[in-house]
Amino acid sequence: MDLNYRVFTSISQTWWIAGLVPTTFGWITAGLNKNKMDRYKTRKQPKFQAPDYVFGPAWTILYFAMGYASHLAYQADPLLITNAGRKGAALYLTQLALNYSWMPLFCCQKPKLALLNIGALTGVVGWLAKTWWPIAPTASKILVPYLAWLAYAGYLVSA
Repeated sequence: MDLNYRVFTSISQTWWIAGLVPTTFGWITAGLNKNKMDRYKTRKQPKFQAPDYVFGPAWTILYFAMGYASHLAYQADPLLITNAGRKGAALYLTQLALNYSWMPLFCCQKPKLALLNIGALTGVVGWLAKTWWPIAPTASKILVPYLAWLAYAGYLVSA
């Protein structure tokens, strides 16, 4: 068994752990970057900047939803014997890593790196949704709001 299998299956077996793991790491990442985010707020804001109080609940819902989607994909192929299962596990873990690395880039005012990251993240999540579709179409559908939010995040970075 490879590392992707061990990590993916350990966090995706039960729906509540699958949701709690990305949510908890998201909160930790946000907490570690809170002071840096305050610096971002001093910059001129884009025209369609959402109010600050929207981001915490939105990301919490999205993190839990992506975790639940991983649980549905796990249920569809718990041994990762299909190509979609194996590739999906690797893509899911990749998108988590890209997601958690985006906020430090964004908050540290590294717009080119943040834009590159959000572009890669959006591409990986789109690929993940396409990959999971044959084995877990509901998991793929759950990722659609996440993709929309990533497009909005890309707008914020590029503005």
